Amino acid sequence: MFGKLSDRYVIVLLALPLFLFIAIPSAQAELNVKFWHAMSGVRIELLKGMAEDFNKTHAGITVESQYVGSYNETLNKTVAAVKAGDPPHVFQLYEIGTRGMIDGEMIVPIGDLAKPGEVDWGDYVDAVMSYYTIDGKLYSMPFNSSTPILYYNRTLFKKAGLDPNKPPDTWNQVREIGKKIMDSGAAEAAITWNLHSWYFEQWHAVQNALLADKGNGREGRAEKVLFDKEAGVNIVKWWTDLEKDKIYLNAGRGWSNHRKAFISGQAAMMISSTSDVTQMTNAFNDKGWDLGTGFFPRPDAVPRQGVIIGGGTLWMTKDHPQEELRAAWEFLKWMSMPRQQVTWHKGTGYFPIRKGAMKLLEEEGWYKSFPNYKVAFDQLLETKTSLATQGALIGVFPQLREAVQSGIEKVYEGKATPEEALKEAAQKTNKELEKYNSLFQ
Repeated sequence: MFGKLSDRYVIVLLALPLFLFIAIPSAQAELNVKFWHAMSGVRIELLKGMAEDFNKTHAGITVESQYVGSYNETLNKTVAAVKAGDPPHVFQLYEIGTRGMIDGEMIVPIGDLAKPGEVDWGDYVDAVMSYYTIDGKLYSMPFNSSTPILYYNRTLFKKAGLDPNKPPDTWNQVREIGKKIMDSGAAEAAITWNLHSWYFEQWHAVQNALLADKGNGREGRAEKVLFDKEAGVNIVKWWTDLEKDKIYLNAGRGWSNHRKAFISGQAAMMISSTSDVTQMTNAFNDKGWDLGTGFFPRPDAVPRQGVIIGGGTLWMTKDHPQEELRAAWEFLKWMSMPRQQVTWHKGTGYFPIRKGAMKLLEEEGWYKSFPNYKVAFDQLLETKTSLATQGALIGVFPQLREAVQSGIEKVYEGKATPEEALKEAAQKTNKELEKYNSLFQ
């Protein structure tokens, strides 16, 4: 049993082996709750302030908010802390870690903590609940949800003679508008986004195409990936053709270079997470430029199906004293309440995961004053529910992303065609899936 869990974590999460759960010492009068998160930059202070507000209103509980690195780093450090017997009570993890967390057996499902009627689950955004509810059970608390959107420089659109109220909605429009921007000299590059499989996955959902078999891993454990089919090839071909024609600026991996290129005016458009709205708004205000946002561009021949929930949720580790688990549960409930979601939304751009928060924002006129924040939510509301837009559950998602990203780089470099790159990436991922699934036979 324990050895098997160790093997699972090597394969599932590329983390340290997990084979022993040891409860932390029983709580004293003041209950301390450790909260580890992956939000960098100004979000560190924002989360610290939210935790402090919780502490002021919940006597006897002290939440310690700590930034511990990226999602992967947060995960690895949490697993190491579990092994050492001193894990955080609450940690933040990206959406693609859901299958691995459920299989890893190191967490307390949120559905096991909530008493009947304790939480108004009907107030949570349907698409968010759909993604994170597995086999009828909610395993983590929704918190920072996002989708990809298009950002564009309305000022540079005007300079290029384009209508600043009409951002591109389709792939062909991206190319056509991009060429006009380039020809006008308004910007060095038309559009940029970072090299990340997230967009590749989202463009599958837009086409209502599955990333993996077994209903995207939601009707059984995924055994084969499907991203090397026509939908995936079309994505990579369009993407890399734009790069070849220098309409698209290849900003590489990571989450900083494409933002810098857009903020500096080097690129007139950018595809990125909705969580960048506040950062982009502030940067454009400093420049005296006008920012616009639009839906994630779609293939012209395909009706828009919608997008998948991105971002992350808050998880609870198990084997803490019951009083500490209850204290941590109080914190999770509080963080997802409408007022806190309004604070988080305004400070970041992550869309509210509560309908009640949306109502508060609408009542105060927030979206009329700042319409760029509402695009992400409108895009989500227009999403048609399907196995594709619900998102894939794959135990080796980090390996999948690495294989896809490496494949796209090979196409950039002229070392493979889109078909060849995706075939190789699929073969690598399927081997990892086979090893992963063998642990549960």
